[in-house]
Amino acid sequence: MIKSLFIEFKFGDQAFSELGSSGANHLIVAQKPLNKERWQKLKNFGATLAISVSAFDYGGCPANSQSLRVLTQRVKKALGFSPKQIWLDHFRFDGHWEAIQGARIPGVHKECEWCQGKDRAKILAGVAEKVVNLVGKRAGVGYFAVPFKSKKIPQLVFGLGQDHGILGRIFDFSSPMLYHRMIKKPVSYISEYVKWIFQKTRKPVLPIIQVKDMPDDLPDRLFGEEIGQAFSEARKPPSLGVSFFSWDHAVEKGKTRLVKELFGST
Repeated sequence: MIKSLFIEFKFGDQAFSELGSSGANHLIVAQKPLNKERWQKLKNFGATLAISVSAFDYGGCPANSQSLRVLTQRVKKALGFSPKQIWLDHFRFDGHWEAIQGARIPGVHKECEWCQGKDRAKILAGVAEKVVNLVGKRAGVGYFAVPFKSKKIPQLVFGLGQDHGILGRIFDFSSPMLYHRMIKKPVSYISEYVKWIFQKTRKPVLPIIQVKDMPDDLPDRLFGEEIGQAFSEARKPPSLGVSFFSWDHAVEKGKTRLVKELFGST
């Protein structure tokens, strides 16, 4: 079972605090704050190392050729560290999916000169193929999936451009961002969604779950019992395991012992 932690270096090298005894065997590291010294320290923990690459910047358009050039540069830079995997974050058109209102996603990218009249899902599929071909056999390639079902939230596909059925045929794996409290879902939705996206993609699924209430301006009322329930739901078959977002949050909120206990229980 994969026991994964997402590391943001949100508080600098405090992220290394207690990491060696966390029980994690897999680390997903944000690319932007990463450097050679930090990478070497992470290698010393003996876990499988992956890098999270921000695919597109907020306010940009994935259909713009400049966006692809920037993404290509970021992927090449990530490959310089020789990670086992590359995970593409924000691999979509803009849209505040975390603040979904009913069936509507606020702030979806409006048509611009590059994407006007074009199929957004096909645009992302084309970019995905280019990235996978660029990486080749040097690393596995996955993406962070917006955790909605296309029939219930059509904007997932025609607004954000994430058609999990199409992307699943291209990428090696997916990581649905199952922050259940953020999207106002019960913990049971976590395992339900893992089964759904696996059926869509037919590729390995590593769900990532929250360890505190988000965004940061919210008071944290996510406590141990519910985190444990979410962990149990996330690890149900056909899941590869569980990833926590994020280790920095666990350090910040004094929840590192809880993470250790959960990882140690499997």
